[in-house]
Amino acid sequence: MKKLQIHSLPLEEVMADIAKGLNTSYVNDCGEYTVLLPDEWGSGIIKAINFNGGLGILIYACTFNCDIEMCFSVNLTHPLKFLFCLEGSISHFFEQDEQRHSLQKYQNIIVASQGHNGHVLHFKKNTFTEIYSLEVDREIFKEKMSCELKKTKPALRSIFNDQKAKQSFYYNGLYSLVLGEIFDEMKSQHHEHLIKKIWLESQSYRMLAQQLIQYNDDLEGNSEKKILRKSEADAIKEAVEIMKLELDTINSLNSIAQRVGLSSKKFQNGFRHFYNKSANEYLQYLRLTLAKNLLINTQESLQEIKDKVGFSSQSYFSELFKKMYHTTPSNFRKEFRNK
Repeated sequence: MKKLQIHSLPLEEVMADIAKGLNTSYVNDCGEYTVLLPDEWGSGIIKAINFNGGLGILIYACTFNCDIEMCFSVNLTHPLKFLFCLEGSISHFFEQDEQRHSLQKYQNIIVASQGHNGHVLHFKKNTFTEIYSLEVDREIFKEKMSCELKKTKPALRSIFNDQKAKQSFYYNGLYSLVLGEIFDEMKSQHHEHLIKKIWLESQSYRMLAQQLIQYNDDLEGNSEKKILRKSEADAIKEAVEIMKLELDTINSLNSIAQRVGLSSKKFQNGFRHFYNKSANEYLQYLRLTLAKNLLINTQESLQEIKDKVGFSSQSYFSELFKKMYHTTPSNFRKEFRNK
């Protein structure tokens, strides 16, 4: 295992230390710092950008050939870190603390060390890992947001005010769908130079705002969470694929919710969010859409079509079909063939 000793701030020193530890150099392009991993260490890229107001971002998108520990030492001002795992996994722990925290895909953590203890990030070998890390210089950020911090909730205010690290802080959760969309936008952007820098800064502040909104949401407790997480969004997509494959055998939507790891409430909220329908309404939509296609493209009887799309009652099938297409299944087929 290789250990890299890295300054926590500023980000240019972070990148210089990473480059030195990997026996390579870094590129500085108008405050955007880049390290390309040498072949002997793996493949991929590490980037860092400083913005105004004490905010910066570190992006890891790489695969190491051996286990790597990045040991971030502390300066006079202890940074506040917001880490998001898009791919792979890492572990995080504080120096002088044996407890390790795993950061898996779709998870995020907020961390701040105590005293003179730094942070350690452990990257597994031969695993593509994509991590976005917002780095907040709390002294500069506090100067910029002093008035707003005085008026914010105590839980948030204490995190940003503790620039001398009297207390350690650790929070973990699943990042929201909105944050997932921000990451997708950042990965696909094609702006250059001035526009790129301004756009990335705006997106980084969006990330920070959305994470703080989510943190407040999580503080309300599991039963009160209102924000849809990215992992839950993917679970809804998985549920839709299950519905499409098993239309003729689905007896319970609750069983599908359990298979994809969602509560009934989250399951229903997800379908409302994406499709503006309840889960049952969406299931009926899939069944009736398939029934329409079978009426047009096959010679199968109404009984066979009814069974194939998962209706147990012919009359109920006809009732729902008429409600959606304003005619009965038999008349629909006749009208289509007479065109």
